Order: sequence, then structure tokens, then C-alpha cells
Amino acid sequence: MKTEDLKEKAKEFGKQTQEKAGQAADQAREQATALAGQAQEKVKQTLNEQKSKGVGELSSLTQAVRQTSRQLREQKHEGMAQYIDRTAEQMDKVIHYIDSRNVSELMEEAETFARRHPEAFLGGAFALGIVAGRFIKSSKPPRETGPVSRWEEPVATAAPARPSV
Repeated sequence: MKTEDLKEKAKEFGKQTQEKAGQAADQAREQATALAGQAQEKVKQTLNEQKSKGVGELSSLTQAVRQTSRQLREQKHEGMAQYIDRTAEQMDKVIHYIDSRNVSELMEEAETFARRHPEAFLGGAFALGIVAGRFIKSSKPPRETGPVSRWEEPVATAAPARPSV
């Protein structure tokens, strides 16, 4: 074989290798795009489920607030009952607002609000964190009675041991 033939075959091999590498890169990009789309859909589905769950819990809380209002009326605390009723109405508005929007819209609106009013957004997030922490803490079952730490010994109730002779 001549040198020129070898050069020509090397060029052809290089072109084929380059084409195959390009095809592999295209396939990898397509697969990555498809996987990203699937992941995005799964996240949206999970967020929608959590939104629905949250709306249900808020509705239950609103019913409890209304029940409190009825009890206050029965106890002749009309002023406080009216205040509680207004709170329940506002809660209903929030529930309707959240329920009528999809997760993407809610995220977009939260992002816009955070950009326009970062101090209010951070303050609200902080307050929500405190409330959530208190709620979680209060919903834990009480600890068993016994030593507070592993260093404390339980109080003995038996008679002291006799000294050995």
C-alpha cells in the first residue's frame, strides 16, 4: 500500500469516528433531555399531590376554627366569635387561591413576591418555620418516664443493702 492510500483510509476512519461520536453525543443529549422531562413531571406530580394534601389540611383547620367560633357564640363571646369568623373567611380565600392555581403558577408568584419584597418573604418564611417547628414538636408523643439522660440513675426504692461482715 502506498502512503497516500494509508492517509486516505486514516482520514476516512477519522470521519467515521467523528460521525459516530457526534451521533453518540446526540443520543446522550436526547436521553438526558427525556430523563430531565420525566424527573420534572414526577416533581410536578408530587408537588400537586402535596398541594392537594395541604389544601385538605387547611380546610380541616378552617372547620376547626369555625367550630371554635360556634363554641364562643354559645358562651356569649360574640365579639371574639366575629373575629374568628373573619379569620375563617380569610382562610377560605387562601384555600380557594391555592386550589385554583397549579404548582407552576404558585411557584412563579412566590418567586415574584420574594423578588419584590425580600424582607417580607424571609420574615414569613421564618415565622412559618417557627410555627411548623412548634406544630411538629407538639405532635410528638410524650417521652417515656424514666431517667432524663443516660447519666442519671433511677431513684432506688428498695431498702439499702446490708454491709457484709
